[in-house]
Amino acid sequence: MSFVHEESHYIGYDGLRMFMHLWRPENDKPRALLVAIHGLGSHGGDMFTIGEYLAERGIAVFAPDMRGFGHYTGLKGHLMNHDEYIEDIQNIIMQVKDRYLNKITYLMGASLGGINVIRYAATYPKDIDGLILQCPGVSQTLPINPLVRFVGEILSLLNIKKFFSSGVPLEAGCRDPDVVKRHRDDPLRVEEVSARFGISGLKSAKIGVQAAESLTRPVLLQQAGDDNLVSPEKNREFFDRISSKDKEWRLYEGLYHEIHEEPEKEIVLQDMYAWLNKRLPN
Repeated sequence: MSFVHEESHYIGYDGLRMFMHLWRPENDKPRALLVAIHGLGSHGGDMFTIGEYLAERGIAVFAPDMRGFGHYTGLKGHLMNHDEYIEDIQNIIMQVKDRYLNKITYLMGASLGGINVIRYAATYPKDIDGLILQCPGVSQTLPINPLVRFVGEILSLLNIKKFFSSGVPLEAGCRDPDVVKRHRDDPLRVEEVSARFGISGLKSAKIGVQAAESLTRPVLLQQAGDDNLVSPEKNREFFDRISSKDKEWRLYEGLYHEIHEEPEKEIVLQDMYAWLNKRLPN
């Protein structure tokens, strides 16, 4: 089955029009819908491997640029509160369901996107049919100097627009040098975030950890074995606490954090599709 890529948009919780990619089957009759939420510094365009793979197999994939990233027209790398992502995702889910009525709808999140997806599913459990989490950031391992954290708290409280680099080399996320170069040359990538964004993000991650017991929909958690940005062991502990009776854990030994961009991405994508296909009507 061939696919079509469209540049689309969605309306955020505050009425702001924001950019969104769509990969869909050429006949425009998808078997199901998947909303894919990108991670820190990334944007919806980086979900093209997932979008193309699933669209060729009859699943429409929506990949929005989240607030603060990609084509966002406001201040890049800044957010007042990560709760805004929950309400933005709710708007996205409602809008994609309006386009394709009565379709099974799944939500996928990578890294920071995983935190947002977890929190969304805990807040609006009835509006989606299942979750796919790729290396969710509920167990991020980046070292944060206590003094920097203290200064960040003050700057965040005062909402001073001081920006900080993540300090993470692109090579830490992926072993494919072509992907690393693509990220480095990508004008849409955002490598610095405001203190407000960072402090709110850390709090959001803690809330996400506590939300495991609230997840009752089917869950697939795909985790890189050699993840440099989150802890595979702690993500396994998170997975074990998920309440859903339909949940599946997949560990990919040797892969880095961006598993859908790694040289072995075909295995990751195959597993994702097999999990989805098993839960869809013929």
